[in-house]
Amino acid sequence: MDAQRNEAVTPSHNEPNLDVLAEQWLQQKTLEDNCKARRIEIEQQMIPHLAARAEGSQTTETTFGRKIKLTTKNNYKLDDIALQAVRDSVPANMLPLKLTQTIDVARLKYLRNNEPAIYREIARAFSHSPAKPNIQITGGEI
Repeated sequence: MDAQRNEAVTPSHNEPNLDVLAEQWLQQKTLEDNCKARRIEIEQQMIPHLAARAEGSQTTETTFGRKIKLTTKNNYKLDDIALQAVRDSVPANMLPLKLTQTIDVARLKYLRNNEPAIYREIARAFSHSPAKPNIQITGGEI
């Protein structure tokens, strides 16, 4: 980010000050959280009335013609120790595993900051884009 963007903006007399904006943000965040919690409650009440598969999607049509699709999934977790105990008893081509390469962001930043020659060489294999900024507000009750 450029230095200018990080500087505090001095509002003119026509703009709300930062405390007003922070209060508005807190109010909207509270509304959003309450709405999400209520939506999840309603979903939990609906689920027993919907057609479902153990895994996958199933659609239920209501008497007023609405189509409600329920998708169910299972979360899978790998136990590395248990896998090592059984790995040799299963043919390698039958193991339900995928090897994926992921970026070690800490190492990439280290190279950028401490090993510029290596970073310049490897940087062409990576790209980045700004993530959504995150705001948290605490304290300062009005």
